[in-house]
Amino acid sequence: MKSAAESSERGAHNTSSSTGELTPELVRATLDKILSSSGFANAERLTRFLRYTVEETLNGQTDKLKESLLGIDVFGRKPTYDPRVDAVVRTEAVKLRARLRDYYESEGREDEIIIDLPKGGYIPAFRFREKEPAEPATPVQVEVHKTHEWKTMNAFATLLVLAVLAASIYLFVRAKARTADARPAELSSIAVLPFADLSPDKDQEYFCDGMTEEIIDALSKIGGIRVVARTSSFAFKGKQQDIREIGKKLNVAAVLEGSVRKDGNRLRVTAQLNSVADGYHLWSETYERELKDVFTVQDEISRAIVNTLQLKLSGRAIQPNSSPENVETYELYLQGRYHWSRWRTEGAEQAIHYFEAAIQKDPNYAPAYAGVAYSYCWLGFFGALPPNEAMPKARQAAEKALSLNDSLAAAHTALAYVKALYDFDWPVAEREFKRAIELNAGDADAHFGYGIAYLAPQGRMDDEVHEMQIARDLDPLSPVQANYLGLAYQFVGRRADAIAQYKKALDLDPNFVEARLHLANAYLDPGRFKDFYAELDRAQAIWADSRIDPTRAFGLALEGRKAEAIELLHKCEKPGPGVFVQSTYIANVYAVLGAKEQMYAWLDKAYADRDGMLVYANKQGCYRPYRSEPRFLALERKLGVPAAQ
Repeated sequence: MKSAAESSERGAHNTSSSTGELTPELVRATLDKILSSSGFANAERLTRFLRYTVEETLNGQTDKLKESLLGIDVFGRKPTYDPRVDAVVRTEAVKLRARLRDYYESEGREDEIIIDLPKGGYIPAFRFREKEPAEPATPVQVEVHKTHEWKTMNAFATLLVLAVLAASIYLFVRAKARTADARPAELSSIAVLPFADLSPDKDQEYFCDGMTEEIIDALSKIGGIRVVARTSSFAFKGKQQDIREIGKKLNVAAVLEGSVRKDGNRLRVTAQLNSVADGYHLWSETYERELKDVFTVQDEISRAIVNTLQLKLSGRAIQPNSSPENVETYELYLQGRYHWSRWRTEGAEQAIHYFEAAIQKDPNYAPAYAGVAYSYCWLGFFGALPPNEAMPKARQAAEKALSLNDSLAAAHTALAYVKALYDFDWPVAEREFKRAIELNAGDADAHFGYGIAYLAPQGRMDDEVHEMQIARDLDPLSPVQANYLGLAYQFVGRRADAIAQYKKALDLDPNFVEARLHLANAYLDPGRFKDFYAELDRAQAIWADSRIDPTRAFGLALEGRKAEAIELLHKCEKPGPGVFVQSTYIANVYAVLGAKEQMYAWLDKAYADRDGMLVYANKQGCYRPYRSEPRFLALERKLGVPAAQ
């Protein structure tokens, strides 16, 4: 078969298929039939995606079918579009492949020509349908209308085996530590790499990612083993690297890798644990069953693991996580998690969309409510939405998650953020953060939140640095953890260490606006104004964040450029439609300018808005001249934070 490009060039004017040649006209006729089918009739984005890729391929323009260009040309992203930040192309490609598969299983089952979008790229493939000899029906054949039901059963089966798979790893590590020649320190840390999708259609990426996340979460709840967080483990997704190199980068002693293969009514899960010290296998096993009864499968694989390791289950048991009612719920939740982990305004907004879609599918799925709570906390604290709008929604979602599953650490962490940064209810915030860590001591997010949102505002700076270092160790390749460890260092006066961490965060993600802003601020104390403005310009080029202009005005005021600072500040005081500028940032500039009445007016407004940034005012040098004044002390008492020294 000729490639699509060759067919286009050699037969552009040939409308006949008598020679078996795929002509552009035949492909376009097939495309029109597909796009007029019921599956594409109301799918405008998928229709546009498929038509664009097919036409560009037929025109010999396959060089335009790159993810960065597709995001701009097909999905209307800005010229600065970065596919590492926004996964719209990959997400829609997964949907398109599934929609094409459904079409050829139903309305297009007799079509002579197949249009496909092979996984791993965005260049469509065209081919004639292969003629297959008729085969007698057998009891194991599955009817088309059973596909949805079967996917759901597979999802449940995989989720249920996660706990026993994690248990086997845990018990193996413990057994090695108990043997006479074992070296316990070498087996006290592990990274779980994303499981590979070996399914025939290569369409289970989100499913494999979810399985990996579940194993990470299950193992992280066990004391005595340090488990690398999702962000750092997923940095190696799709990459072929030596286990020993991965172990060095993540600072772990063992690495678990595996694969999932779903083919018809068979499920095969393969896992192997490898030593970082020498690259050798420590343990491996393959589990293959016919999916008739998911609970039977769970029991059979549990006993197989125990028999293989010749151990009896003992110690702390690993409980499976909450399982959704269907695979669609789970996939929507995983997509929400992906967007949330990007730490961008648009990422949090997209995450809410996916989490809420998951809730519509399964109103009792607690992790999706926790995801909604996390996302609204982000939007409310960083000024993308007014706190009075975002934080009540975060509270409602967190409380709903806990009403469904009180043992969900993420929901306790989300509620703790609301209590600390919106209610200023510090005793309850501490209780919720500690409960989250108690439930899952290996959760980097819980340690991160406890450090930055509770210990720092309460003036326990050494404890904050400690918690942030724990979070960094659990997630060593996360730009978020590197960035906020830098902020912890800056709070205690370790400016050089802070700058090093900010730069490390930017090495991991050059488009991370948070790190740009923190690095810019770190340049102010030594008076490196040129570097300060350069970082703000870079941040502005990435995203029009509402914090950039007031931060720039702050620098202008410090530099003595009062008129320019005031002009920009007035612009911030009256932002355009749909733009929210946090009052705390405006108060900061007036503090530098010595305009006391305006400063207090904006601080009062910030308190009325429940602006969470207020709790860090006692860490900022611009308020040093006012710290002993009764009005400033009264504000600190209302916030419940200790008076600055």
